[in-house]
Amino acid sequence: MRRRLRAPAAFVYDLVIGDDWRGALGLAMAVAVTAAISRTTFPSWWLLPTAILALLPWSVWRTARRRA
Repeated sequence: MRRRLRAPAAFVYDLVIGDDWRGALGLAMAVAVTAAISRTTFPSWWLLPTAILALLPWSVWRTARRRA
């Protein structure tokens, strides 16, 4: 039973956090802020695309710098 639970948990961990935990944390924060802003009258549609446009180059730059 443990093996059946451990395999999906390991997959999700590797998918979300395994590559770049800082990027996953930034995206989770962006989703949380978007959810909080969506409850107001202020438009929140722009926050997630902006976060992705900021986090993706930052993540690629960090990875390239580490491997060089």
